[in-house]
Amino acid sequence: MRKILLGTTAVVSAVVGAAVMAPQASAQEAPTVRIGGFFRAYYGYTQQSGQQGLNLGVPAAGGGGNGFLGTAPQSTALLAVPGGTLTSPATGQQARLGKHDISTDTEIHVFVNGKLANGITYGAVIEVNFNNLEGRQTLQERASSPKTTAGLDEAYAFVAHPRFGQVRFGDEDGPMGGLMNSGWVTGFGTGGIFGEWESFVVRSGGARTLTAPGGLGDSSKIIYMSPQFFGFDFGASFAPNYNGGEDTGCPNNGPSGFCDRAYAFTGASAVGIPSAIPDYAARRNEYQLAARWRGNLAGVGLAATAGYIGSSARRELHPVTATQARVFNDLNIFQVGAQASYMGFTVGANYMWGDFNWFYGNVLRGGRSAGQLAVGGQYAAGPFTIGANMFSGIFEGAQATGFSPNTAGGFTAITNQANRARERRWGLGVGANYRLAPGMDLIAEYVYFSRREQGQDFDPFRAGTQSRATANVFLLGTRLAF
Repeated sequence: MRKILLGTTAVVSAVVGAAVMAPQASAQEAPTVRIGGFFRAYYGYTQQSGQQGLNLGVPAAGGGGNGFLGTAPQSTALLAVPGGTLTSPATGQQARLGKHDISTDTEIHVFVNGKLANGITYGAVIEVNFNNLEGRQTLQERASSPKTTAGLDEAYAFVAHPRFGQVRFGDEDGPMGGLMNSGWVTGFGTGGIFGEWESFVVRSGGARTLTAPGGLGDSSKIIYMSPQFFGFDFGASFAPNYNGGEDTGCPNNGPSGFCDRAYAFTGASAVGIPSAIPDYAARRNEYQLAARWRGNLAGVGLAATAGYIGSSARRELHPVTATQARVFNDLNIFQVGAQASYMGFTVGANYMWGDFNWFYGNVLRGGRSAGQLAVGGQYAAGPFTIGANMFSGIFEGAQATGFSPNTAGGFTAITNQANRARERRWGLGVGANYRLAPGMDLIAEYVYFSRREQGQDFDPFRAGTQSRATANVFLLGTRLAF
């Protein structure tokens, strides 16, 4: 997931935001192009639950090469596969994970800026990342795509005027998606609990993925942010669906739930909320509203934001009668945050509540609302910055309610009594960075994260129901911004 205000969004907001408050130009200037970005490399020591797991995405017969396949998630028995030929059914590839790794990441940013004689500034921002896949994707052990495959992150155009504000159009965070939030303290290490630790943790163990502004997504949208009046400004955005980029999003050019414009599809309620497949996100017609105040009182820098995120949702389509049914709650999220800075110290808190699941998923009808709190603090002195932050949230988690098509052409609500428990997530991050040279930092950080849900088995390889998943990650490395 995208990390909140870590390098990329912060740099872009500073560059483009400065254009809003810039004085009127005396003469028209042709667009200029600047290349920026970052490179970071970290050593990570990771200890997480569920480090022995089964990848169900591995085909039963791969063709070529030797390997070992597990016969079932609960089984530790291994089956040799000489030449890719199976002697009995297998459901996937089993693996055990070590604790040490080195992770590198880079992005290239293109900034285009121009000015008109009447004071209007305009341009575009294009960000290309090189971590588009979480792992290598293979087909018959021949063709493959590495995890460093390039992908488009944010890409948008903007027009701004110091009196009228700024409009952005394209794939970008909204006002409540990272552009105008307050209370998220992430300026130390890699960002603490909202930093880079997730890059070292596999999803099968369960202890991964938080709900933060940076996780809302860069879906194609239109954004307006006002200039500041007496310390106040406001913003709004609209996105027709979750997806971004060019084309329709439909695989093989055929209508499906992957299509950007799909408003109903078969199996919508069974996809998983929030979906493990991002393009299947249920929300449609997403809008964000934010109001913010920033000022200085007795030498203390203050900022406070209140905002709202709303949306409609895709519908379930009956496989026989094509009847549509409303199976999701609309997004209905409120957020307030505040922070204060004085003499190098910064503290902040942010609280979010409403109808949503973790990672901004739409809850199925009958599901319960969510709430989460983030608190943090940091201190900067010369080249040193140290800090800590924490996250705590309670969510619907695994859905207790589902929907099944019936012979009458409608859908029957099904209550799963085994999934009545709420899901609780909390984590703590502490870190420090030292400015070695302009743009280059040395970083050390530790993160602990826990996920609990009674009745859910996060580690089927261990005896009994493991209703808790944990991760401990220590990072040490460097980051260069340019």
